[in-house]
Amino acid sequence: MTRHTKYSLITATICCVLSASCKKALDINTDPNKLSPEQATINNLLPSGEQYLASAFYGASRYGIFYTQQLAGNASYAANIDSYNPYGFDELWSSAYLSAMPNYKDIFTRADAAGAPQYAGIARLMMALTLMQSTDVWGDVPYKEAFQGTANITPHYDTMQDIYNTSLLDLLNKAIDNLNQPIPALASLKVGTTDLIYAGDITKWKKAAYAARARYYLHLAKKTAADYQLAINDVNNSFTDAADLNGANDLQLKYNTTQQNPWFTNVSNVAATSRYVRPSNYLVNLMNGDATAGLYPGLLDPRLPKLVDNGGKPTYIGRPVGTQDNEQGANLANVDITSNTYYGQNISPLPIITYAEIQFIKAEAYFNLNDKPNAYTAYLNGIKGNMTKLGVTTTDMNTYVNNPLISKGAANLTLSDIMLQKYIALFLQMETWTDMRRYQYDTSIYKNLTKPFRNLLPGGPWVQRGNYSNSEFGVNPNVPKNLDQTTKLWLFQ
Repeated sequence: MTRHTKYSLITATICCVLSASCKKALDINTDPNKLSPEQATINNLLPSGEQYLASAFYGASRYGIFYTQQLAGNASYAANIDSYNPYGFDELWSSAYLSAMPNYKDIFTRADAAGAPQYAGIARLMMALTLMQSTDVWGDVPYKEAFQGTANITPHYDTMQDIYNTSLLDLLNKAIDNLNQPIPALASLKVGTTDLIYAGDITKWKKAAYAARARYYLHLAKKTAADYQLAINDVNNSFTDAADLNGANDLQLKYNTTQQNPWFTNVSNVAATSRYVRPSNYLVNLMNGDATAGLYPGLLDPRLPKLVDNGGKPTYIGRPVGTQDNEQGANLANVDITSNTYYGQNISPLPIITYAEIQFIKAEAYFNLNDKPNAYTAYLNGIKGNMTKLGVTTTDMNTYVNNPLISKGAANLTLSDIMLQKYIALFLQMETWTDMRRYQYDTSIYKNLTKPFRNLLPGGPWVQRGNYSNSEFGVNPNVPKNLDQTTKLWLFQ
């Protein structure tokens, strides 16, 4: 955030010394990757904002997903990370604060002035999603004084409590209100085909906005139980009909052969010997039907071959977390994310909020309101929705869902059933880390979960937060001090 401004000014000054034309040298501050003022219409800013949204969510997942134990480190440095070795989410910080959130602020400021409420609503929704993820990772983050350029290069950090109680709720409420406004008659003010996510379909954007607010209310519900019902209300205004079941209307960025999915670029399209991650044994044991380590003994999850590739071997073995090669059977792992898997293809979507997630939100909310019948229906819908999205056949889906380990009846439903199935359905999504910290890694919910084989944090705790980006400490004196990854965030206290 601040680093970009200062480094650009320093670079330009050096160039002035070396160049005969200081004015020409100062042109270096024109970022070739950004639109010029003449090009920067809200119509042209929206697709870059949507790409920034996906990049910010990928940036969080790329390393943070180790904390959920969906992935384990393969290369030695990644194995150190999944050993809970302290490090910062620098990639997420730069994606969120240098690119994504300034773009959204620009869009909704311009859209408000121009009378384009749907553009404003989409931008506020993207801002809310990115800000919520950011505060869920770090806690206190800049917002109210941020995105002012050189007018304020050292913004204060808003508390997580203020972000949740004020800023996020304001953004989400205004986003929904904006999206519900009449669509302008002027074509230039209508969201159209430059919208990479929904191609201007405002009905789908409304559903996504209600889904985001449902996620928000669920996050707060352990502090205020009434928020469980508010989450349910918003789910009912979101992805609920038959057309939503297959995930086609999920809030996600769909990639193509030109703009390729980052999991493909950084993981599946890399030589097997150079891949830094592999699916973990905790995830794989949830799905492989193993009679001893598995939580669903004898029940092979038909999503497993969609999510991981074992090269056609008869068994699926994940990598233990927090291990180097030759430790705890790490070299026995035989699964990878490859271009044969659902999220490893170059054209795979990168999900932000899905039908499956909001069904599990509904299931958890109803369960905590002691309404097990409705919780059970939503729980089964979440499983079916995720399987349909991944392309599981109807026969395989019914075989799995109808198994007594899954279809156990409303009276026997547990919170663990809901959260473990949500854990599977949200593979590679950082929302899982928020879930696990909301329940403080409770092993009665996340059964068989253990800390990494090697834990490098003092005292060997569960990880509670991300470290701030190292670059910020040198440029902003307002960065909170004396915090480490063992410090619980306000939301989880």
